Amino acid sequence: MDENREIPGSHRGASPQPPMNSAGSGPDDQCPAGPPPGGDWRAWCSARVKTVGWGRVIVGGVLSAILVLLIVPAIFGVNPYDFIRGKGTGTQPQKVTTVISPSGGATDVSTVARKITRSIVNIDVRINPQVPTTTATPTLGSGSGVIYRQDGIIITNNHLVGNASTIAVTTADGKKYTGTRIGTDPTVDIAVVKINATGLTPITVGNSDAVVVGQLVVAMGSPLGYQQTVTSGIISALHRSVQAQTDTGQVETLNGLIQTDAPINPGNSGGALCDSSSRLIGINAVIASQSGGSQGIAFAIPSNTAVSAANKIIGAGP
Repeated sequence: MDENREIPGSHRGASPQPPMNSAGSGPDDQCPAGPPPGGDWRAWCSARVKTVGWGRVIVGGVLSAILVLLIVPAIFGVNPYDFIRGKGTGTQPQKVTTVISPSGGATDVSTVARKITRSIVNIDVRINPQVPTTTATPTLGSGSGVIYRQDGIIITNNHLVGNASTIAVTTADGKKYTGTRIGTDPTVDIAVVKINATGLTPITVGNSDAVVVGQLVVAMGSPLGYQQTVTSGIISALHRSVQAQTDTGQVETLNGLIQTDAPINPGNSGGALCDSSSRLIGINAVIASQSGGSQGIAFAIPSNTAVSAANKIIGAGP
C-alpha cells in the first residue's frame, strides 16, 4: 500500500514539495527532478534519499569517487595508481639522477685488489759494494714493480734497481724470473725492468691529472717483504715536492708528487697506487717518517709522469 509522505517545509517557510511515493512506484510517483520550490535543498535531498534508498546512495557515491580518482589524475598526466599511492602529481614523470663526485668510490677495496693483484710483482735486488774490500758485503734490498706490458716490461723505482747487480722478480703466481734493467730516469725516480715472460697481465693506466684531493686510493706492494699487501686511504694533497736519496746516495728533488695517507712501508717502493676503478694513478716512491715506518704520509710519482718516462726509456733501450 502506498503511503504519501509530506516533506516538511524549510525554516524559511518554503512551500511543501509535491507528494512522492516510496521507491519502486511508477513514474508519476517519483521525486521531481528539478530544483526544490523555495530553495529548500535539505528537504529536497532528504526526499531523494527516501525515494532511492540508502543503498543506492552509497553505491552511487562510491562509483562517483572511483570515477574522480581515475579521471582527474589522467587529465593532469599522472598515473592514477601512482596518484593513489601518493607518488607525485606533476605533469612530467619523475626522474632519479645519481651523481657521483670525483672523490667518490667504493669503501670495500676487495674488488680493486682482486683486479690489480696479477699486475704487481715483487723485486729483490743485490747491490755489490762500489768499492770492493775484504770486509765489504753486498747489500740486499726488496721492493715492488708494476707490469706495464704483457711481454714482461715492468715499471719500478730507480732507487730500487738503478744500482743493482742482480734483479729477481716474483710474479703473483709465485713464478721467479731474472730481471734485466732496461734503463732509468733518476730525475723522476723511474726505472724499467724486463723479464723473459709473455702473457702477463698489464695494469690499466689511469690519468693522474684527473685525480682530486680526498679521492679513495688503494696501494699494493711488498712492504717489509710481505708480498701482495693491500692498503688503502685517500689522496691527501697534490703537486708535492720532496727530497729523496737516489741509489747512488745523492739527493734529488722529486716534484709534482701525489701525497696519500695509505700506509706505505719500505718494500712498497715501485708498487702501484690505484683509484677505485683499479686504474694506476701513481708509483709509490717515498715515505715521510721519523721512525722509518708508515706515519700516514706517503708520496707517489703520478702515473702520467711514470709512463712518459718509461716510454722514453723503452724507446731508447736495447
